Amino acid sequence: MQNLSDYQRKVLLKNPNVEKISNQNIVYTSNFKIKAVQSYLDGCRPDEIFKVANIDPKYFVKQYCQSCLKRWKKKYLEEGEHSLKQSQTGKKATGRPKQVDTEDLNIEELRAIVEIQTEVIEMLKKNRALAKKKKVK
Repeated sequence: MQNLSDYQRKVLLKNPNVEKISNQNIVYTSNFKIKAVQSYLDGCRPDEIFKVANIDPKYFVKQYCQSCLKRWKKKYLEEGEHSLKQSQTGKKATGRPKQVDTEDLNIEELRAIVEIQTEVIEMLKKNRALAKKKKVK
């Protein structure tokens, strides 16, 4: 999505089909998404669907409306209408890996970590040496 001007943001935020706008995307209401997909399946053009909803397609890059509807349609057909009602934010996120508190480890566990790190360093050194030999040849 391209950057929106302050005026465009204000216009879009007044629209009842727009929930919120962040720096990266626009969140549309689930009702708008469902109605838009149904209209799209009935043969309406993506730009027309957005125009009818008082969302000016000129605010966006060329294929924005079409890509939104393709994404929503796929979800609608694969998972059903209810899938457009649910927020998918963070659904597939794995999260930040948990950090191990070394104070809770015993001496054997600490030695094992050091041994693994040493093996990794040695492997990296060997790989670098092989890479240098290949470059020389």
